[in-house]
Amino acid sequence: MLSPFILIILIFCNFIMAFTNSLAAKPHNYVIVENTFPADKIDDPQVLSFRKNYRKRQFQLAGILTVLDLSLLIPMKDSLFMMLFFVLLYITIGSGYLLQIRYIRKGHQLIVDNGWQLTEQPIQVDTKLVLEKNRKLVSPWWFALSFGVLILLTFVLHQQEMGSLTWILLFACGLTLALFVLGWWAIGRLPVRALTNDSTINRQYNDLTKFYWSAFMVATSIFINLIVYLPLLSMSIESHFFEVLMTSEFLLIFLFCGFTIWWLFRLRNKQDQLLTQTTSFRYTGDDYYWRYGIYYNPDDRRLMLPDRIGLNITINLARIGGKIFIGLIPAILISVMLIVVVPLYILDYHPDPLTYEVKQESIVLDGPLYRESNINYNSIEEVSLINKMPTIGMKVNGLASINYAIGSFKVDGKSATLFVDHQSKPILKITTKDRDYYYTNTDSSVTKQVYQKVRAHQ
Repeated sequence: MLSPFILIILIFCNFIMAFTNSLAAKPHNYVIVENTFPADKIDDPQVLSFRKNYRKRQFQLAGILTVLDLSLLIPMKDSLFMMLFFVLLYITIGSGYLLQIRYIRKGHQLIVDNGWQLTEQPIQVDTKLVLEKNRKLVSPWWFALSFGVLILLTFVLHQQEMGSLTWILLFACGLTLALFVLGWWAIGRLPVRALTNDSTINRQYNDLTKFYWSAFMVATSIFINLIVYLPLLSMSIESHFFEVLMTSEFLLIFLFCGFTIWWLFRLRNKQDQLLTQTTSFRYTGDDYYWRYGIYYNPDDRRLMLPDRIGLNITINLARIGGKIFIGLIPAILISVMLIVVVPLYILDYHPDPLTYEVKQESIVLDGPLYRESNINYNSIEEVSLINKMPTIGMKVNGLASINYAIGSFKVDGKSATLFVDHQSKPILKITTKDRDYYYTNTDSSVTKQVYQKVRAHQ
């Protein structure tokens, strides 16, 4: 079941990337695929054809990548499967970016061939606009709601006796909240520029940007808390409430995604409507700094600035912070791949990946890249061999694939730690008051030996 599910995720990513990249073909501030066109040429037949071809090529690329993704249906070991998944995902990201660069150059050539180059104008400083740039920025007190939700959810989780997990999540979500507050602060620090000669329109344009983006930071901080805590809150409720809560979480995710698209498109449309009210749009030669779909301008002191699609905040890669950011992206992508693939590689190719150690007073179960479980014999209520795993519910942490389950799970409504190779039978089950433990060795005869040794110590 895992292969089709992962394949669906990858296909979804292909078309989401195509949709996101194709947004650059819709004019915003007279910019189409990182090229600024004259206002009276936006609906020129050549420009319309250019826009149409760019969108078509993005979705054609998504179709080609989808065919390539079907290779995931070939039977293979879990480690090779996940390695292939990440390679295909990175190909999706890279090929979409390369196609964008190609059309940035095509757009520039279209402007040159038709003599549509705009005259660069000096940057105009509106002192009043600079002084009042944050008058529509939402108050930081708006984050009090997010903080209150975090404290409430932490209290509820503590009542469910989640132990150290409660405080780990409080720290992690508290840090995330601090990052959103930092994002709010960065939006307030964004410098403003006069896009037209009309000071009223410039002020309204800036007010829209500040309000929409700062309010979005607050809303997202609340959403992140809910999406992290809801699965954990469902762990100790009755089964019929579990389905209701999980359904609510999926609906919440879809609603928030829909809200995000609606909110940012609303901002973009309002900004474009403002610019259509004047013919004094000021072109300052920014196309030169967006030649590769990213902003690189050593003379611009801004670290963060709105992107040219109007739906995101981007980074000036000429700044030191921008260089650090761009360097972190491949490091994070490679790290995520290694964190997922390395444990699976050990499980697939190590002769004895799931180990045990019988001590005088306890038995220790261990697996790759997961903390060992030390089970005192006095705490064991029952030990048995079973031929089939009970229903595995939600994974709390660890690794779960077609062939392996290692980590903390909910099994038949009870907390459980699994070190299980699903291809090996029987399965050793150790029952304690608070938690069950499931273990298999690659060699089924060794699993039976562990069972006998534990029985002998009871």
